[in-house]
Amino acid sequence: MEELQEESDTSIIRACRVLDLHRSGYYYKHKKDDSEVIDAIKAKVEISRDGFWKIYCRLRSDGHQWNHKRVYRVYKLMNLNYRRRLKRRLPNREKEALLVPENRNISWSMDFVSDVLTNGRRFRVLNIIDDFNREAIAMEVGLSMPSERVINVLENVIWSSGKPQSIRVDNGPEFISDIFRNWCNGNDVKIKYIQPGKPTQNSFIERFNGSYRKSILDAYLFNNLSQVRELTEEWMRDYNENRPHESLGDLSPKEYLENMRNQTEIKEVI
Repeated sequence: MEELQEESDTSIIRACRVLDLHRSGYYYKHKKDDSEVIDAIKAKVEISRDGFWKIYCRLRSDGHQWNHKRVYRVYKLMNLNYRRRLKRRLPNREKEALLVPENRNISWSMDFVSDVLTNGRRFRVLNIIDDFNREAIAMEVGLSMPSERVINVLENVIWSSGKPQSIRVDNGPEFISDIFRNWCNGNDVKIKYIQPGKPTQNSFIERFNGSYRKSILDAYLFNNLSQVRELTEEWMRDYNENRPHESLGDLSPKEYLENMRNQTEIKEVI
């Protein structure tokens, strides 16, 4: 068609008549197959209530090179731009006294801290401590921390350190999910939820998070997760073995635990 127009300076209408071609056929453009885009968007929507731009950024992070206009076109075709943001009502939480347990594995506290790498990607650290001696039981670093990963960390810790009677957490989506609550019920672990907006009710882990942030997250710039994990592991080891705690009589968590064991042995001998 283009060659005929160039050679004879013929209009599109006349060229179509000569070739017995309907003009709509000339202007027709093959529609792109959007099935891959649809599947990718569905996968993100199933795990998040994020809006278009956050979903688009997640797709780009996964390596998809589609431009935002195409993704938004498909997004609208899926009627996702009309989604209502459903709010889940939290049950009333009763305030519970923050008591120091008399032994290990009676009560644990668990929470997240977050920061960003130098490339702008956000990462999270799941911190778990034993309220008895404030020992850091686990510090898991990752880009995302869904309930399934939280459970996996807990199972690994329980295998090596024993199972707690209860875990104190806030009302984050990872902790109020059905999968997390079902796991706790199935493993006979009581969940102690703090009241919304009352982080002081989880002050053991809040104080721990503050120390970790000041010493590591606020002190260094990280290019990748390997660097975060390396410094976090070093800090965790020093925190447990060497860092004195005023509330523990200026002993480290490990020293306090050993001291309590020795006192128990002496009492048993007497």
